[in-house]
Amino acid sequence: MAEYVLENNILKVTVDSKGCEIRDVLCKTDNTHRMWNANPEGWKRVAPVLFPLIGKYKDNQSIYNGKVYEMGQHGFARDMEFTLVNHTDDMLVMRLESDENTKEKYPFDFALELEYHLIDNEIKEVYRVINKDNVMMHFSIGGHPAFVTPENDASMAGCKIRFDADRITYHLIGDYQLMARDEYELPLINHEYTIQEDSFEKDAFIIEGGQAGTVSLVKNEKPFVSVKFDTPVFGLWSCKSKNVPFVCIEPWYGRTDAIDFTGELKDREYSNHLDAGEVFEKSFSILFY
Repeated sequence: MAEYVLENNILKVTVDSKGCEIRDVLCKTDNTHRMWNANPEGWKRVAPVLFPLIGKYKDNQSIYNGKVYEMGQHGFARDMEFTLVNHTDDMLVMRLESDENTKEKYPFDFALELEYHLIDNEIKEVYRVINKDNVMMHFSIGGHPAFVTPENDASMAGCKIRFDADRITYHLIGDYQLMARDEYELPLINHEYTIQEDSFEKDAFIIEGGQAGTVSLVKNEKPFVSVKFDTPVFGLWSCKSKNVPFVCIEPWYGRTDAIDFTGELKDREYSNHLDAGEVFEKSFSILFY
């Protein structure tokens, strides 16, 4: 494993070669660390990249061309070593390629490139999926960054989340870590939801349909951190029954299977489909204030 640093006069960002994961963000303006510290008593990760699966397959299995493949939650990229492509003071590019081990779980030849660009108080994260196979590939990809809550260093309770939307509806995780179809509405006051100690007792909030494009944690009525994205789905999550001082804002191109899902890999809801030789490229931004 190796660590790479991006740095300017506002932020110092540390990225690990394992999973190409952001492990720390130091905000120099107030000398605060803005990401969760990966304490395993809460959650051992900081900002993993979820690929080629977000959430879970139903029964942990996918079917492709009549063959069954098994893969655990959130895929394998977060636990694999990426190789360095390019690194400067304000930019990092790393790459992961399919191998015999990945093809036991996921049948396609691919390359995944992750880029981080540091622009003033912004980290721009770019996903680039390259289909190296001679058939169409099907995949999901998304972020899972965990941000320290601004008002309290001991608890997420009381933290306010602001949306650039008047109304937010969501689904919850049901049996077997799959999405239940029941729909709920967040109780917003002036575009904001206040997190309670038990907000995530049923796991993540799954928010479909491009309902928001900017989601922020708020301190003193102003954004503390904002995530800006253009994804069809996003998630909000923190640890169940631990009341830890972090919240994840997660832009997703895909999601976990629903409880009633039946079908093959190509039929998964919100899946991405990439023709042979084509490239999928998307990005989102994190801004620290």
